[in-house]
Amino acid sequence: MITKICTVLLILIFSLKSASTATDKVICYYKSWTREDVFTPDDIDISICTHVNFAFLRLNEDGNFRFDSGGGDESVLEKFGVLKSKNPDVKLLITVGGWIEDSIAFSHVAADDHKKANLATTLVHYMENYGLDGIDIDWVYPGKNGGTADDKENLVDMVSVIRKALDDNGGGIITVAVSSDPDPDSYNVGELSKIVDTLNVMTYDFHGFADDTKTGENSPLYASSTDTDWEKNNANCDAAINNWLNSGADPTKLILGLGFYGHIFQLVDSSQHVVGSPAKGAQEDYTSYNEICPLSDGWTDDWDEEQQVPYKYSEEQWIGYDNAESIGLKVQYAKSRNLGGVMMWAVNDDDHDALCGDKNVLLQAIKNNL
Repeated sequence: MITKICTVLLILIFSLKSASTATDKVICYYKSWTREDVFTPDDIDISICTHVNFAFLRLNEDGNFRFDSGGGDESVLEKFGVLKSKNPDVKLLITVGGWIEDSIAFSHVAADDHKKANLATTLVHYMENYGLDGIDIDWVYPGKNGGTADDKENLVDMVSVIRKALDDNGGGIITVAVSSDPDPDSYNVGELSKIVDTLNVMTYDFHGFADDTKTGENSPLYASSTDTDWEKNNANCDAAINNWLNSGADPTKLILGLGFYGHIFQLVDSSQHVVGSPAKGAQEDYTSYNEICPLSDGWTDDWDEEQQVPYKYSEEQWIGYDNAESIGLKVQYAKSRNLGGVMMWAVNDDDHDALCGDKNVLLQAIKNNL
């Protein structure tokens, strides 16, 4: 009898542990500057998104936030907060920073006790006013882009100050959007991992720059035989997650980034159109999935078996991107690595108008594979 009871207890403990480390977070970044006749907060499918991040608010050097010109405003944030009425369980966060923000403001705030405290107070005010659950810090990147060598430890201290302020005011969520590279000059991975709720790893934009001389996938799951040694060890989702884990990150706090977009390359020779073919670089801006999927006349769809992602080409144009199949494989990968979940940039870029079949097919692929 005692043996049976012990066995049952062990099974229960294992089940509870498994449940607590489930890959269950779907963090949806929302581009607040999208025209309201195209996509609004109300269009976000919060039956799938467990967290929604309002991107972006900008950071002032005194620790206050501001709405950027063309990047949403108070009225949009008010509509964002109303999502709670549709699903009380959804977690709503503001993303502060982003690709338009250099390191200077973050660096100044994180280095100053008064400014850090002001940031935390400002956050609590926003949470109370708009019905939000926390903050996503998108610092691109500590120690770089105008930052200093002290940014690495100051980031840890800043999130500690925010954590205390949230705990003193009923709790809240802190997430940090991080580079695919756990650069030891930018991140104290072990300490950061202890404090934050998630580390949202931006596992995209591995290729797609104006000076690229060969075609490459935006967000390959695995390495390609055409990769350099550095690319094999850094420029794919699997390598990035391994690097973060090897740097001391808690796997259950790592969130795998998914790109709901692709990059358009100009081929040197239209007869060479596989991954790694000679290219004259990529267009400056990315192209949303809802712009890529309708491309059919004159376009050929193909699949890269090594990297487990699709691409398409037409004459001199070549696009590396993700579709429902590759998104599903990445969700399965996140589960196999016991990660905390997935996030995407950005929910607005899905096929929300069902131009190519099912509505929000990429979000549905996430749901179907979790």
